[in-house]
Amino acid sequence: MSKAKKGTTPPPKPPHKQNIAGEIPPSPSVFKPSLDLPPVPQTPPVNDGLFRKIFWGMALALLIGMPLLSTQYGITADEWGNKAYGELCLDYFTSLGEKKEALSYAPRGGEVMYCYGPTLDLISAAIYRTTGADPYTIRHIMLSLMGVLIIVFSGLTGRLVGGNWRVGLIALLFALFSPRIFGDSMNNPKDITFAAGYIVTICFLIKFLQELPRPSWRSTLLLIVGIGIGLGSRAPGLALVGYVPFFVLMEVFIRNGLRKTIFSDKLLIRDVALKTTVATVGGYALGIAFWPFALANPLKNPLVALQTLTNFPISIKTLFDGTKIYSTSLPWYYVPKYMLVSTPLYFLLGLLIFVLIFPFVRKHFNRRYLLMVLFVALFPLIYGISKNSAFYNGWRHTTFIYPPLVVLSAVGVEYLLRRFSGIGQKVFLGIVAVLVALPLWFMVKNHPYQYTYYNELTGGVKGAFGKYETDYFGASTREIADWMKKNIPNIEKDSVIIASDYFVPLKDYFTDYPKLKMAYRRYYQRSEHDWDYAVFLTGHLTPSHFRNPNVFPPAGTIHKIEVNGAPIGVIVKRISKDDFIGINFIKQGKIEESIPYLERAKQLDPNNEVVKLYLANAYINVGRFNEALQECQKALEIFPDYLGAMTTMAIAYINVNQIENAIFMLGEVLSQDPTNRDAAQYLALAYERKGDMASANQIRAQLQQRK
Repeated sequence: MSKAKKGTTPPPKPPHKQNIAGEIPPSPSVFKPSLDLPPVPQTPPVNDGLFRKIFWGMALALLIGMPLLSTQYGITADEWGNKAYGELCLDYFTSLGEKKEALSYAPRGGEVMYCYGPTLDLISAAIYRTTGADPYTIRHIMLSLMGVLIIVFSGLTGRLVGGNWRVGLIALLFALFSPRIFGDSMNNPKDITFAAGYIVTICFLIKFLQELPRPSWRSTLLLIVGIGIGLGSRAPGLALVGYVPFFVLMEVFIRNGLRKTIFSDKLLIRDVALKTTVATVGGYALGIAFWPFALANPLKNPLVALQTLTNFPISIKTLFDGTKIYSTSLPWYYVPKYMLVSTPLYFLLGLLIFVLIFPFVRKHFNRRYLLMVLFVALFPLIYGISKNSAFYNGWRHTTFIYPPLVVLSAVGVEYLLRRFSGIGQKVFLGIVAVLVALPLWFMVKNHPYQYTYYNELTGGVKGAFGKYETDYFGASTREIADWMKKNIPNIEKDSVIIASDYFVPLKDYFTDYPKLKMAYRRYYQRSEHDWDYAVFLTGHLTPSHFRNPNVFPPAGTIHKIEVNGAPIGVIVKRISKDDFIGINFIKQGKIEESIPYLERAKQLDPNNEVVKLYLANAYINVGRFNEALQECQKALEIFPDYLGAMTTMAIAYINVNQIENAIFMLGEVLSQDPTNRDAAQYLALAYERKGDMASANQIRAQLQQRK
């Protein structure tokens, strides 16, 4: 503005605007640097507007593309339970609370589904019941939209803490090209929906804090939506309810000048308190509004659900570091190790950079918000580990901490982009681009099994095979069903029997095949039952089978589903029913008749541990103890943890008077299965044969007490 000429009268100042009653007066101090608002980066991207356009262009593409891709994914192993729960919740509301099954729904005897919020399940059920659309198609479309929220809001959170759209675009790309996030966005309703609510809440909470001392009603209402999605899907969403007042108070008392500004004006105090309360209470109310169990006791039951899920009542065997371990006995580093081997290298590189440069980022980023993002990523994990929570199937139960970590990884990459220039920046960008291309190629090549991804440090899926979980959701059942329909002659007309350890998702693909029979059969019981074809996935097998290519895939395999050369599912055509016939004779007490059938079955399938077990039992019954020992030994070479073979071998040892060997073997069985009554009874007999009546009587007394 030019100065007024000498001698001229300056224009009169406009009259001071009077405050309207109830209006918060403007506070010039809001815009002073003393409030420590996020600093403008010293070297902002030249084309920030271009990055913004690319960001929203990709967001729009995802909004269209991911729902379309979701129709190409199969029904997963747990989806029937989630679907049923959504329908029961819908029945609860449409009957005005008369139908109460949703209040106690626990499928398979212990999965406390009622402790989960039904956000996605309920909305999906309402849509497909109203429109008559295919239930699973609707469910997958809705779930993919939760995936879009995760990816886009990871980017938006990156933009808020990073100060520009380039950071936001990096975070969006990092989230998008995370195969497990993308794959789970088509397969995993509970964990992905909660993760979406979590990152949406964190994003708008940061926005709310940045707007202090005058947070907008828009940010307040969107905070409610985020909390509602999170708490409405999983009880740990209660943490989101607590985050809002906690971080608002922290911001007020830590940010320079903000406390003085707010507490010097009653209207400001009232405004901040009101919006904080509305966001907190409103988010809680929305989170339980469509959750029948929570509505039954709004103050108590969400806490009951949180406690129940923190100490999940079911112990499940999960594959970790090449060993099957119960989910209640996992080492503390289970989730961190799993994330290390199954997240992209660009993500790990970015996190490493962030950790190294964090002490030096003050001139480029607001460290307070970075610490906040770090807290919401690490606190739940540390809490879960301290409570010895039951994790399994990798890190899917902690999926919600991944988007905040993606944001920090993007900040690490952005920092080096600002520090480098010229050729250095181009080289670094080239390295990051290559690391991004690796998981992207995996996603394209192995569609639709993105969620089975393991990184190059692990040797990919092939390197992880036998060490870590692969297709634990049973997503391959769709491709398997399609292959069977095309390649098994007259499957739609003949009375075909199909056995499978993942028969629940598989059977939904054959609802229009009335003559086809399907039954749940464990891999280790495959010879005990009648079937024509079998479908076995790797989720329920032990590492010993994976390590021996002569054992798995089993004899009779006619088709394999593979990811990067590792089989995740097989279709088996039965070679012969001699094994089934022989085992049936044993169950009828016709031991002599069983032996020729079992010996013939052994010749046809020499690596069938089930046949060897039953043949050993038959040999024991006819006094061929040494042959029984040989069969048990071979069965244990195939399946070292085969408790049935251990027990049978111990019985043979007792009969040949090798008592110490029998005691050792039965001790191994009971160490793995303390409730095994047969093993305990034979152990008592072994001690009796040894002459140790005190030990024998003690074991029998304990068995008597258990009745």
